[in-house]
Amino acid sequence: MPRLHSLVAGFAALNVLLVLPMHPHPSGSTDRVTPGAVRVEATSRVSITLHDDRSIIRRVEREYETLIAEGSGFTVTPDGAVVTATGVVKSDRDARVYAANRVFAEYFKVKIPADYSRHRLKDPDLNARLQRCYPPVEENSICEATVTTKVTVFPYTIAENSDGLPAEVLQSGSSPSSAAVLKITEDVDGLPTVPLATKLDSKVESIDFMTLPDRPSAKKPPVLTAAHLEPPGSGTFRKSETEKIDKALKGDGDGAAVIDDGKSEIIGLVTGGGDEPVILTPVEDIHNALVAADVTPRRGQVDVVYETALASYHNKNYTNAIPVLQQVLRLRGDHAVAADHLRVAQSKRGTAEDTGAKGAQPSAAPQRTSSASPWLWVTGGVVVAGLLVAVLVPMMLRRRRERAQEDLGGPTPPDAMQISSWPPQPTEMLEYAQSAEIGLQGANLPPQQGAPLGAPAYPGDLPHPAVPHPRPTEVPVGGTQTMRFCTQCGMRLGHAHRFCGFCGHPVESP
Repeated sequence: MPRLHSLVAGFAALNVLLVLPMHPHPSGSTDRVTPGAVRVEATSRVSITLHDDRSIIRRVEREYETLIAEGSGFTVTPDGAVVTATGVVKSDRDARVYAANRVFAEYFKVKIPADYSRHRLKDPDLNARLQRCYPPVEENSICEATVTTKVTVFPYTIAENSDGLPAEVLQSGSSPSSAAVLKITEDVDGLPTVPLATKLDSKVESIDFMTLPDRPSAKKPPVLTAAHLEPPGSGTFRKSETEKIDKALKGDGDGAAVIDDGKSEIIGLVTGGGDEPVILTPVEDIHNALVAADVTPRRGQVDVVYETALASYHNKNYTNAIPVLQQVLRLRGDHAVAADHLRVAQSKRGTAEDTGAKGAQPSAAPQRTSSASPWLWVTGGVVVAGLLVAVLVPMMLRRRRERAQEDLGGPTPPDAMQISSWPPQPTEMLEYAQSAEIGLQGANLPPQQGAPLGAPAYPGDLPHPAVPHPRPTEVPVGGTQTMRFCTQCGMRLGHAHRFCGFCGHPVESP
């Protein structure tokens, strides 16, 4: 008889065999998230005045607009609450330095890069004036500048929006990798949102980065880069994928969403890449930032209808998916992913690929593809069921036979006489008793030998609730002794037992 630890070890090995082929990234696991992708740009408008005090004093006034930071983000409420990285909206670039370089190069006709670095010139006089043009403003400064920063959000829509949507910063962190919360200031109720996980699970391994190197549109969708956490559930990535990750993040900026492939949810955002270290900000920190900003993440009507359409679409039930996708577009006409899925569904409606054309009903959730064959799962189920039947049932019956042997002193019935049904029927139990040479033949045994069969069927030997208790069948056995038998299954009752040791049926005391 196999021991319990051997059985457990066998199940564990079977589980490994069944799970390993499922590791590849499932198809269709990211389009729950991509509709809520946004690009975030922070621009500064600088008004600068340069004072030329040589001979005749002149005032030179200029205005410049410069992009100080850019990156990705995602929408967490239909009315336009957006999460990104603090480095996207709180840049360390000083727009006043940029403006000083620009105005000085234009007015004095010298070559100075239009960037955010402080430069030096070979001409001592011009170099001194350039240094006095840089901030901060002091008594001998020759430049004064005022800066206003504007944050613009570009949602993922069918057509590229050159103007974007203005937003204000509700919450930012102390480091560039901290989560920041924005709020679009225009009335935009009905934006697609992303599913946000509650925590970074310790089992998460396969992930995707969702980046937006450009302002998104149907022709410029989010870029998805597959990667892996190593070890699972950690904030570090597989070293062999470093080059791929750096390349993906370098062209995007900070704030890219990190998607758990298993549940198709956002589990964090990432910053860095290129020459900067890659940092994963977990979803727990995002929730903390949302609480500080007094924002509660929620899904909207568009998301509910869209995910209903995904169920049919990913099961290739294109006939049923079409009207639901059309409803999504009626609610949100610029929904880029719904429009693309509708185009595909219409092109495949009624073909051999369309399960809806064959009368199939839409499933409740999209299927996931993997390298594991369906027959592997069927075989695994059969093996597990066989192990349970072959190991557990004989073990239980063997214990019953041993208890009967201890109680009645008769031989243990051979395997051929095992009870064939569960729960056992009265006729089977009587045949079982006869084959074991117990029953009436065991009536000469002293009553106390039947004590082990008297273990209560319920905790504390309490009576069975509200069930009529017929008196047990009594058979005289010479002298003053009387053998009692259960009226439910026919088996012999031990001395002073309140419950049948075979079927658990309560008996009434004589």
